[in-house]
Amino acid sequence: MSAEASPTSSAPPALAAASDLHTARRAADRDLFGRLQASGFKGPEFETFQDRIWLYGWKVLRAWMRDGEIIARCRENRIYFAAPYTEVEEITRRDDVRQDIAIDCLGKAVPYYLSKSLPRWNPAGGRSLNSFFIPIALRFFRDAYRTWATGHRRRMREILGPDALPVHAEALDPWDQTPSSALGLEEQTVLRETLGIILADASMEERAVCEVIRTTGATQEEIAKKLGTTRKSVERRLSRVRRRAKKLAAAGIILVPSVSSAVPR
Repeated sequence: MSAEASPTSSAPPALAAASDLHTARRAADRDLFGRLQASGFKGPEFETFQDRIWLYGWKVLRAWMRDGEIIARCRENRIYFAAPYTEVEEITRRDDVRQDIAIDCLGKAVPYYLSKSLPRWNPAGGRSLNSFFIPIALRFFRDAYRTWATGHRRRMREILGPDALPVHAEALDPWDQTPSSALGLEEQTVLRETLGIILADASMEERAVCEVIRTTGATQEEIAKKLGTTRKSVERRLSRVRRRAKKLAAAGIILVPSVSSAVPR
């Protein structure tokens, strides 16, 4: 077989081009780091670099949340926390949630990186200035996720009640323990069907109350004002949803899930 016909004949030029690009980027990072270090990590170029890191983290974190990769990336970096399937699914389908978590995360991760980690960056190491930021961002993502999940779980308790649909109990499942294996496809399907059954016969008013709680975390008084009704009316609607869930569970029609993303958008 001639060299031109070889199936791998195009590989060396491609690999060489990739290597050249990597080398050029590392050289640019080394030069930039030298200038930042010489300026005491202050000044206009440092501020431009801060914007670069923020934008890089914004794109990467939101993409990983959208694609459902973020938890696996955390585990690759030995960052463990409880992340029930339904909560991960909520993040993958709601851009407003992804934005809130990313803003909370980056608001703490970027200043920490610039003040604590960047000065220790090793130009001869294996990470670029961008990739050096990622493990730090993921550690702060864990905290941002916890903050969001706490509010999310409180809203789910408000919608369906702690007895009907109990959420993750931190005392039984600490945040930092190594998580169990993810739900399989069959279990995921059962969970979605269960949540659909609970609200299948709900009135428009009941769904409206649940939707406001889920998306805003408003109190019953605030929901009443938003929907133009009374607090007692809001409580009655929530009670009907809770009773329905309990009856379905008692009758064996549903299996009570461990955490709920109860109201579909």
